[in-house]
Amino acid sequence: MIAKRLFWMRVSRYMKQQWKTVRLIVDWTIFLYGVVPLLIWAGYSYWRIWQGDFDWMRDVPYLLWTILFGWVMWQDRIFVWVERADIILVSDRSMIRQLKWYSVSYHLVQHVIQYGFYLLLITPILHMKGRSAVEILAFGASLFLLAWCHAWIQYQLRLRHAHLTKRFLIILLAFVGVYALLIESVLLGVLIGSVMVTFALYVGEGWVSRHPSIGREIEIGERERASFDRMLLTTSGAIEKTSERKRPLYRPRPNRFGTVRRTMALLMYFRTPSHRNLWFRLIPLGVTSVILLPSWFKVLVPIYLLYVAYQEHTSFTREMERHPFFQSIQERGSS
Repeated sequence: MIAKRLFWMRVSRYMKQQWKTVRLIVDWTIFLYGVVPLLIWAGYSYWRIWQGDFDWMRDVPYLLWTILFGWVMWQDRIFVWVERADIILVSDRSMIRQLKWYSVSYHLVQHVIQYGFYLLLITPILHMKGRSAVEILAFGASLFLLAWCHAWIQYQLRLRHAHLTKRFLIILLAFVGVYALLIESVLLGVLIGSVMVTFALYVGEGWVSRHPSIGREIEIGERERASFDRMLLTTSGAIEKTSERKRPLYRPRPNRFGTVRRTMALLMYFRTPSHRNLWFRLIPLGVTSVILLPSWFKVLVPIYLLYVAYQEHTSFTREMERHPFFQSIQERGSS
């Protein structure tokens, strides 16, 4: 009971933190003028795919879809909801086992929702290629099993500090498995699936009952739970991106304030109501123009938007270079 309460408390705290981070980026104006038109356009495009208006998608090779699914599977992560206090203050093996089981259940549900959404997106394309409903459901179940085995094996290899070559071989096996599912090669799909399931059972044997790498698991869990916030901070340049190389890359002339300067200028640009309202009017107008304009006139819309973006970038950069704050940052960076 204690483990279940701890698990739900940590999941709810994690969800609230993620929501606060999203709210820092997406306010009501961005949601109203950016997210809502994008969702409407995506729903309209999805409906048109079902109607068969995009015949060119029928000719997209399976290799391209395989690369896309392989990239998505490479982004999958598994971690346990165990923290350092569970080991230092409690040190209860039964509670650790229960937290591990809850963690696996959490990621299973997450994978079902995630790959169910992916299956929903690719269903009209498979339907255009002549797949029946039963075949599409079988493809979705096989894809989910393959993706779960891949994520589980990758997690176990990370615990063992396996070489990147082994992890690449696993993603290569998953890549071949997805391609076999798409081209309906039953023999190759069963072979790859059997190998993945067998290897997943082998590397995960005794993982729940024994905890030889619990410190490593806690470290991976903390890193993955903070990955979204860390990605925002490293992208903006607020913190330096850490390197896991034993011999980090040599940078003879570091410019620590270049990324921060560019990011803060971008934030200040979109925080200015006049600049922000300009793009909130131009983007819906551009999307509407692309939908309504005939044939090659659609090309004029992105050209015009790029021209406006170039003019805005040039004028705002000159304005910011005269700002005292950016001049002080430039002096610190050059010193």
